[in-house]
Formats: sequence, C-alpha cells, structure tokens
Amino acid sequence: MLIKDLKNKRIMLWGLGTEGTSVLRFLEKHDMAQNIIIYGDQPVSLPTEFSGYQTYTGNDFAALLDKTDVIIKSPGVSLYKKEIADARSKGIQITSSTDIFMNEVRTSRPQCKIIAISGSKGKSTSAGALHHILQKFGLNVALGGNIGKPLIELVDGNYDYIVAEISSYQAADLTASPQIAMFTNLFFVHSAWHLNHENYCRDKLHLIARQQPGDICFINARNKELTGYAAEYPGKHIEYDNIPEGFHRKGRKLFWQDKEILDIAQLKVCGDHNLDNFAGIFSILHFLGLDISRAAEYLQSFEPLAHRLQKVAVINNVTFINDSISTAPEAAIGAMQSFDDNLAVISGGEENTQDYREYAEYIEKNPKVKMAVTLFQCGPEIAKAIRNRVHRPDFILLEAQSLPEAVNAAYQKMLTYGKGTILFSPTSPSFGFYKNFMERGQHFIDIVNQLGYK
Repeated sequence: MLIKDLKNKRIMLWGLGTEGTSVLRFLEKHDMAQNIIIYGDQPVSLPTEFSGYQTYTGNDFAALLDKTDVIIKSPGVSLYKKEIADARSKGIQITSSTDIFMNEVRTSRPQCKIIAISGSKGKSTSAGALHHILQKFGLNVALGGNIGKPLIELVDGNYDYIVAEISSYQAADLTASPQIAMFTNLFFVHSAWHLNHENYCRDKLHLIARQQPGDICFINARNKELTGYAAEYPGKHIEYDNIPEGFHRKGRKLFWQDKEILDIAQLKVCGDHNLDNFAGIFSILHFLGLDISRAAEYLQSFEPLAHRLQKVAVINNVTFINDSISTAPEAAIGAMQSFDDNLAVISGGEENTQDYREYAEYIEKNPKVKMAVTLFQCGPEIAKAIRNRVHRPDFILLEAQSLPEAVNAAYQKMLTYGKGTILFSPTSPSFGFYKNFMERGQHFIDIVNQLGYK
C-alpha cells in the first residue's frame, strides 16, 4: 500500500509498540491522522505525545470495523487471527508499516535499493555486518527493521541503500518485495503465530514473492529446508551461496571459489556459523560490484551485537558467553560448534513444541560438552532428550530451578577443569519468564558480573 492510498481513509492502528508508535508519528507528519483508531489486544498505554487519541481493546474490535477502511497492524498481530478474516470479509484493507515502506520506497525512490535479510537465525548479525561494510565504502546507507530504526522512519530519507532485517511476521503479507534479498537459514520456530511450521516457512519466503525482473535473491545452499522452499519460486532470480563455485565456508575460513577471503580469527564476531551467513553477505557485495578484499578488511572492525554469542567476561579462566537471542535448538548447536574449550551449555525457556533430539545427539558426539543445565518451561523436555541420548560417563546433566543456580553450577564445574566456556543458549523464546531476549540476556550478564565480585 502507498501513502496516497491512505488519504482520507479511516485507519485503525492495531498495536502501539515501537513500530506502531512510529507509524502514528508518520501519519501525523503526512497529515493523515484525523481519523485514527488505536486498538490493542491488551489495553494500550499511550505515550504523552499521543494523549489526545482514543484507545480501544478486547470486545471493541467488532464494533470498530464499521468505522474502519484500513488496518495497519503491528508485526505481532498474526495474519491467521479470526479478526483479520472478519475485517477482510467487510472489505477492509490490511497492511503494515513494512508493506507501506516497501511499496513507497520502490515506487517513489527507485534509486534507493532495499537489501532485505531474513532467516530463522543470523539475520541481525548479517544485516549489521552488511550495513557496517557499506558505510565503510562511503555509501549513504540506513539500517532498519528488526534492527536499527523502524522502516517507516526511513521512507522520506535519501539513501543509496537500506539494509532491512525482515522477520517472518513482516514478510507474510507484503505486496512488494525488495530489489535484493538474502536468507540465512530456516529452522523450526514461531509456530504459534503461523499456526504451523509449513506456514512459517512459506510466510518467510513470501519476502520474494513480488520481486521483479532485475531483482535477485541469495540463498544459503547448506540449509536444505531453505533450498526446498526456495524451489517454489522457479521464476525468480535466485543464486546460491555456500557452494564451491561461489562464496563458501570451509572450516573457519571464508573462500571465494579456491581463494581465501578471511579467517574468523581476524574478526571480533564469534561463531563459525556466521561464516555461512557472511558467504551470503559477500555474495551481495560481489553483486554490487564492490571490492571484496576491502570488504573483508572492513568486516574486521565490525563489533558483534549484544546477546548474540556475546563474550560477557572471563573469570578464573572461565569464559561466559551470552547467546540469549537463541530460540531454536539448531541455533544452540551452531553456538556449541564455535568453541573448542571444555563447555557447559545452559538451555531452556518457553515451551515451543521443538524437537531436541539433534541437540542431544550433538552433545553425545562431542566430548568437549561436559555439562548441560536445563531450566524453565521446556527444561524437562530438553533434559528428557539428553537423558535418552547422552551416555558419556564424564557428562553431567542438571535440571536447575533458576538461572542463578544454573550459572553457578556450570561455573563450579568448569573450575574443576581449570578453564572452559559457559554458553547461555536458551533454544527457545523468553516469553512468560522475561519480556524479551534482551532482558533475559541482561539477567545472565548481571549474574556473571556478580560472580566476578566474589
């Protein structure tokens, strides 16, 4: 949907979080805030600047439909909710700030190229790294979406490139696609919003459904789930990374065909799996015609993002790693693969109907993993999978009652080896225990910092 399509329309903003607040400011800026309804599934708390607006919640929704022409929904509002179907049956248009951004920039600012990065894991680090490199090249580039600014705030800017991190929530109903897209991987996550895993995968790949001639998408060939769903778009220009003919990871190094591009030891970023994602980033840079050697040099100054394999501290030769962003077993496996020391892994969070068999099998086959600590709602399920598959005599499984107990137990175990790494990689969402993964990660950091003062 374009901005002009909102003129003189009665608009419902469904959700007023960070993105919804940016939409309301945008509508006021463009003189389209005369007929605004603000609705939330839960009571909406209005910032002081918007105190003049009326808010609605709960059972108000059905009555509000007769006063609504367009719904701009927040990403957290599932497309599969009955209320969405009810609204559409009344001829109400459903859109989002991401869709408005994508249509408006592609239509009114064709000189600006949108580079959208998506995937189950690794998209934030990938988007941040690409933005960093493009800035180092002296290009006028913005970063938005799930990282950086809300995308609606970038519509009026005069950029060469906009790097956008796009979630499955944001991609699911787009009516325009970016000129350049990249997918890192597909894992089993977000089943509640999408109802099932198949919907999740298709909703995420919908990001490229409206790509036009001349547009391109880069796919990680190592992820079979991803390549399988990408095959449903035979008419699109799709290129693959992590293949011998292109950019690919080999061990702890990134190669272009047979030429070494960089060694992960040169970077501040932890995690060998990041090289899989950087293969996609360098494929984009190559497509843009930028100097790859300089790009590799620029990447060395990229600072890792918080809560993503973040080194918190080293206490008595024990390294503490905060990977609170991890919400899938596959992410924890990738994280464990990144360390050669004796390792204790702490996992658990909200129950998300995930399969932990491969997670447990990885632990069984890797003697460097000396201990696993499980906790929170899905802790018993993780522990069950571990008990069924891990039978090494030197391995310890602990079902903890709290995160402080988990950290302290893992620390004491690593001290017996003289050195080691404690990896907090939850494998599941934080909701029900913390507001978000940032609060969860900060709790881990606070516990570790307290250890340092003992």
